[in-house]
Amino acid sequence: MTRNTTDILLVAVNARYSHCSFAARSLIANLGELECQAAMLECDLEITPLQLAERVLARAPRVIGFSVYLWNVRLIESAARILRLVAPDVKLVAGGPEITPEYPRANLFDSVIIGEGEASFRAFCEKIIPTPVSSPFSLISRHFALTSQLTSDSQLAIPNSQLLTPNYLSLPYRLYTDEDLARRTVYVEASRGCPYACGYCTSAGSGLRLIPLDRLLPAFDRLWQRGLRRFKFLDRSFNAPAGHACAVLDFFQERVTPHDTCLHLEIQPECLHPDVAFRLARFPAGTLHLETGVQTLNPQVAAAAGRSPDTAATLANLRFLTRETGAVVHADLIFGLPGEDEDSFARGFNTLVNECDPAELQVNLLKGLPGTRFASGAESLGLVFSPDPPYDLLRSDAMSFETLCRIRRFARCWELVHNRGHFPEATRQLQLRAGSDTYSLYQSLADRISAAEGKLFAISRPRLAALLHDFLSTLHS
Repeated sequence: MTRNTTDILLVAVNARYSHCSFAARSLIANLGELECQAAMLECDLEITPLQLAERVLARAPRVIGFSVYLWNVRLIESAARILRLVAPDVKLVAGGPEITPEYPRANLFDSVIIGEGEASFRAFCEKIIPTPVSSPFSLISRHFALTSQLTSDSQLAIPNSQLLTPNYLSLPYRLYTDEDLARRTVYVEASRGCPYACGYCTSAGSGLRLIPLDRLLPAFDRLWQRGLRRFKFLDRSFNAPAGHACAVLDFFQERVTPHDTCLHLEIQPECLHPDVAFRLARFPAGTLHLETGVQTLNPQVAAAAGRSPDTAATLANLRFLTRETGAVVHADLIFGLPGEDEDSFARGFNTLVNECDPAELQVNLLKGLPGTRFASGAESLGLVFSPDPPYDLLRSDAMSFETLCRIRRFARCWELVHNRGHFPEATRQLQLRAGSDTYSLYQSLADRISAAEGKLFAISRPRLAALLHDFLSTLHS
């Protein structure tokens, strides 16, 4: 994967250097006979489109595959325009969450792939670089190529989900280098898709498909034997179904080393099975990082978003996770959901802080991600989204633009002061003064900082400490 030239080049523009691209490695691992003719180019957002095009063409590829995400889509599009002008014979392929049937710039590429891309990318490469049909997966990819739908401007590959069951996929973990394992964020997956249908999520309707344990656990064991102790799971709903989750947790429970093991899992708190809860509670303190998607505690808003309206169960299970396990719990709330006004959001926020007090409480603005129900039905829902990444909500049926801007300032203030943990004594004092209304106090703090600085970004830590001291002084006076 490090040679100077290659026929097939997978390009991954990661948000940070420390991140590894799981998608690019999985595409390479599933190229079959063509894997030996493929390589990967990883970089981060510091690169310019011209620099990216130069680095790509230095490898003299015949096919270039781009993993396209919200954070890199504009950079990749600019690089593709350059490549079209200077290397018109090179075939360009794009896939990833940004690529939907409505993607407006498909004509920049020779093929765009919708959904999971292992079979369709291989089928495309085999058209350009023929190989003998010598494995069952080759037959599958050729069948896929015959059943793909085409548009006049660009090949629009819409995969048959029956052909993308994990039974047919080669796991990519051997493609992580020792350097990756030692220094970077390494991603793994125990399942694909999601059984839920949240209106804001790109995984809605993708269906949950489990990677067979007899293949998965030996692959994890090889990573463990190579020294990996920090596993970041990509699963949207790790705890569904419970039996699969329990088997994976048992695997790590037998091996966990308290001072260096860390498993990052995204779980659905409203459906925490007792068997899963029991196992989570057995892990040593600090070895689990649980991302829990609460999103809202308003039952009507939750139901309209496609989530469980049983927010009481969500809250009870989150209390269990924060009080009865040693996990670092990260809870998510979304503001701007259809039907939720600022008062409802503030009540949910205060309830989470007062009853659960998770180590991290991330407050996120709703985004109209391409391909989601909320994006396609925005007008009927009273939602207005920015047309440019990251597709931020500009107005909802219950919140004006001014209200959303105010809550954004609050969210930024909460992130700087509370979530990052740089000011433990100040946050303790703030919590004491807030009583049961943490939201209002941090909103006042956000207003004070914004008035003093004219911004809530690029504020040095010493300056922020001084602003916090001044604010606390006014509360005590």
